[in-house]
Amino acid sequence: MNEGQIYLDFNASTPLAPEVVEAMRPFLTEHFGNPSSHHWAGTPAKAALERARAQVAALLGCDAEEVIFTSGGTESNNLALKGVFFANRERGDHVVTSAVEHPAILQPLRFLETLGAKVTVVPVDRAGRVNPDDVRRALTPRTILVSIMHANNEVGTVQPIAEIAAVTRAAGVLLHTDAAQSVGKIPTRAGELGVDLLSVAGHKLYAPKGIGALFIRRGTRIQPLIHGAGHEGGRRAGTENVLLAVGLGAACDLARTWVGMPAVRALRDRFEHVLKERLGDRVTVNGAGAERLPNTANVNFVGEVGAKVLARVPGLAASTGSACHADSVELSPVLAAMGVPPREGMGAVRFSLGRTTTWEQLERVLAHVAPPDEIGGRREHWEKIYGEKREDEVSWFQGRPSTSLDLIARTGAGPNARIVDVGGGASRLVDALLDAGYQDLVVLDIAAPALDRARKRLAANASRVKWVASDVARWEPGAPFDVWHDRAVFHFMVTPEDRRAYRATMLRALRPGGHAVIGTFASDGPEMCSGLPVQRYEPETLAAELGVDFRLVESIRQEHVTPGGKVQRFQFSRFVRA
Repeated sequence: MNEGQIYLDFNASTPLAPEVVEAMRPFLTEHFGNPSSHHWAGTPAKAALERARAQVAALLGCDAEEVIFTSGGTESNNLALKGVFFANRERGDHVVTSAVEHPAILQPLRFLETLGAKVTVVPVDRAGRVNPDDVRRALTPRTILVSIMHANNEVGTVQPIAEIAAVTRAAGVLLHTDAAQSVGKIPTRAGELGVDLLSVAGHKLYAPKGIGALFIRRGTRIQPLIHGAGHEGGRRAGTENVLLAVGLGAACDLARTWVGMPAVRALRDRFEHVLKERLGDRVTVNGAGAERLPNTANVNFVGEVGAKVLARVPGLAASTGSACHADSVELSPVLAAMGVPPREGMGAVRFSLGRTTTWEQLERVLAHVAPPDEIGGRREHWEKIYGEKREDEVSWFQGRPSTSLDLIARTGAGPNARIVDVGGGASRLVDALLDAGYQDLVVLDIAAPALDRARKRLAANASRVKWVASDVARWEPGAPFDVWHDRAVFHFMVTPEDRRAYRATMLRALRPGGHAVIGTFASDGPEMCSGLPVQRYEPETLAAELGVDFRLVESIRQEHVTPGGKVQRFQFSRFVRA
């Protein structure tokens, strides 16, 4: 991924873990033998295959002989459902499942219905949880299998599999669980869950695509779907893909060190907390109140459309819980089964975190989907910035703002000109203006700590400046100014409402014929600054944004080097008010 991309779709697929890549590498270049061959080329391949099987079994808490390799979660589910159905038709034809299963369960069951299977779908509650009593009531003398997923791929709800297993065991019915989403995230030991079959998908736990596994408890009758030679204990014919099996084994071995994912859970919880803190009842969390996967936040942006929410975040990869068709929005079957109201569910977005997710990435998302857009929120944000960093540590610090000085000088403003520096609390421009002999200066900043620092720095000279702690959108300027200077505030006005309010203040503040000097990030500048999104401009686009009341006179491009050594491209433009 490049620097501007954020991946929060780990429930869809995970990248290969570096340890997995290294484990697989020899099988790309050296060990090519058929694991069924009894010679020098086949023996290492067979040993690697069985080592990988043992690694999967160790994560699942079962014997290696109870694990067979498949092409992925979908094949594992198909083999479990169809294999049990075909092997037990003399005992019964009834299968129980839930309303929130993945299509890799529901579609095979629909196929089996064409062959005479009877399928009962039990409901879920508002949190997406199956009630074990509903499973008990659904059982009949003809029931041969119950298939309930371990954790839901959309909302992350973890099902009470051990409780359901007690029900099925008492009735002598087999239990399968689709654990594609849970393996590697939470404990999935087959004995503790009490299941007879359990499906694994490699690409959900940092292994390659195209590899999966199925746990089949010893003694469980199952009919193979693929017939041929006696591979995988006669349960899945075809030469095993040693390369991919090694990758899955390495991923399972690695997963044993992070099961539970406490660090990821902490990030997820903090992310949800900030969303609710900023948006209040404009956001709800699907699955709230139930046990959930530690990495999954399925959030409803109430009254919005999920796809439009995602579109606000440049470079974000995440998933929505609804589908847009022409002028309508259709909830996913999972959200519909949970009874999520359409006004909430149409705005559903699934943020699924991974081992490499950082708080900085989540802050970037929050800045776009839940910005601190109220005045109090903005003030709190900037006061926090100035409270944590020295003046020369903030990214826009300049020891001498020469470009701003030059542009102000070109306005022809004399020493008695009224000048306002918007966002100037963290700037040295006021120092330079005082040195140049300007006498009527106002510094406006939303963050009082920034103004306090500037006053202390100027000492006795601070009394020559008027200091105003206010948000520019709410400021009442009073007597008109000759020069309006803003080096780094307007580009934080990311909503049309904020830009309109800024423009209205500037019109009130600046006399006709007065000059506005505005510095913003250029079109190839950064997309974020200090944890907030910014709008980037070229002189023409900025002029269009300000409208007919301001005529573009000149522009200067500047490359600013931050204290951290990054180059930020600025565009300074000078306007005259009509």
